[in-house]
Order: sequence, then C-alpha cells, then structure tokens
Amino acid sequence: MVKKLIPAGIVLMLLVLAGCNLPNRVNPEEVGPGALTLAVQTVQAQLTLDAINVDDTQEPPGGDQPTITLAPSVTPEPSATPDDVICDGATFITDVTVPDGEEMLPGEAFTKTWRLKNVGECKWTEDYELVFDQGVSMGGPASVPVTKGEVEPGDQVDVSVDLVAPGDDGVYKGFWQMRNDQDEIFTVGGFWVEIEVIEVVTYTSKNSFQVAQAFEADLDNGSSPPDGLEDFFFNVPAPADKRIEPRNGALFLLMGEDRPEYGTCLQAALDDEYIEVDEDLVGQYVCYKTDEGRYGRFEVISLIPEDITQIQTLTLRYVTWIDPD
Repeated sequence: MVKKLIPAGIVLMLLVLAGCNLPNRVNPEEVGPGALTLAVQTVQAQLTLDAINVDDTQEPPGGDQPTITLAPSVTPEPSATPDDVICDGATFITDVTVPDGEEMLPGEAFTKTWRLKNVGECKWTEDYELVFDQGVSMGGPASVPVTKGEVEPGDQVDVSVDLVAPGDDGVYKGFWQMRNDQDEIFTVGGFWVEIEVIEVVTYTSKNSFQVAQAFEADLDNGSSPPDGLEDFFFNVPAPADKRIEPRNGALFLLMGEDRPEYGTCLQAALDDEYIEVDEDLVGQYVCYKTDEGRYGRFEVISLIPEDITQIQTLTLRYVTWIDPD
C-alpha cells in the first residue's frame, strides 16, 4: 500500500489557519462572519489543490479520487420589509338609525346614521367626506362632512345624511363612499341605506275638483257643496280678497311647486291658517288633513277667470289617502 504524504508546509499552514479560527482567540464581532468564512474556504481550497497535485499514478484504496466539498458561504438574510402602511381606512360598525329593510311611507323624510371606525394610520378631518356613489340618492346631498373636528386612528364616529323616501312603493338602496382630503375614494363597496316604501291606499281622488267662490268643499268625499261637514270654505271677504279657509278642525299648509307625498304631508307642520287665493296659487301644492283625520294633497290647476275681481271657480287635482296604520 502506498501512503500519500501531505507536505510539511501545508500542515503548518493548516495549523496556523485553524488556530486563527479558535473561539478563544478571535472575537467574531471584530472580524465578522465574512472573515471566518474566508479562512475556512482558504483551508479547503488548499486541500483541494494538494489532492490534485498528488501523484495520480498512485491510486488510493478503491481506485477513487478523494472528494472534498467546499462549505457554503454564509449569506446574511435580507432584513424584513414591513407591510405597507395604510393611511386611510374605514370599517362599518353598526346602523345607528334606519336598519336595512326599514319601512317608510312615500315621501317620508328620515336621517340615516352609520357608525364608522377609522382603521387607517391617518386621522380624519373636516375635509373628509361621505359622498353618494350609486343606487337611489333618495333626495340626499352629493356629500356631507364626516366630522366637524378630527377622528384619530382607532376612533369611531357617527356620520349622518338627511334623505327622503321615494313616492312609489318598493325597495330602494343607495350606496355611499368615504373620500379623503385629496379627493380620493378609499372605501371598498362603501356603506348603504336600504328601505322599503310601503303602499298607501287612496281613499278618494279627483283630477278636476271644482269649487266656486263662496262655496264649501269636502276632501273626504270630493263634493262641493259637501254632503256633510266641509273641510274648507272658498271665502271672499272682498272682491280682491279671496281665501281657502280650513273648517271643522281641518288643517292646511301651502307646500310650493314640488309635489308632496304621503310621508311629506304627514310630517308637515299643518295649521288652520287660511291660504290666499290669487293667480300665483296656480301650479302650487297644498298638504292637508281632513276633518275626519285623513291626509292628502291638492294641486291648484286653474283659477277661472284670471281676473281676481270676477266671480271665480277654483279647480283642484287632489288625492286623500287612507292611513296605512
């Protein structure tokens, strides 16, 4: 058997290098992991060269060349990258008013209030807004401020918007979103209001109800002169002074040119004050409550002749509803 000898110079170098890596001699914090790795790789490289220079006519037992594997270098792990910081974020907490599916009367005014939480890293200011996005706006504004002060991250706030139920029965839904002070929408899906407008049954109605001056009229049965107690009197105290005067506990309120629905008239501040009759009254709506307690509305279609000093006839289009309760 032939023994392969490693030259003495190689042995000496191995001892020196190995001694340099003893933990009681070297402070790793001073030389760093790279220096230790370099020393190990240097020794291993020299061993490889020596193995190659050995007389390869002298085969070791088994006939195979020795295999020397280099130790892998130590690569520092990259520092962890923190998650992206979310500046603006909002989440829904609860419906403070008007839960989903709430029944509403046609034209009923209501206030929808959501409780929201700031789940971002940026505070909300008075420049942050709740904006209408899609669906049915229900007469609401394009936007409302989220707060008049500040909402810090983690805090909650109640945000409200004033709405009006549509005039026809059915289910209605409107979606709203949050917008920051850079005019950027930052909610996903937003928040919504969903209501069901219930049907209100008509008790009586007429498209052309005529009441001559100095006559009384009943809005429960559409008669003039009435068969029973009247709801109003087309009074003429003077040729140029004509009035619709409520009678027998009936109540009235001039509403203007926008057609009111049942809920609107139900919530209107009706009173027993008379309504002045003149050419400006044509095209105007009036909400009323009859002497029998039913709510309704009428529109003044015409006042013929137009000359206020002449004997005139008032023509109304009216509807009186049955209380759905």
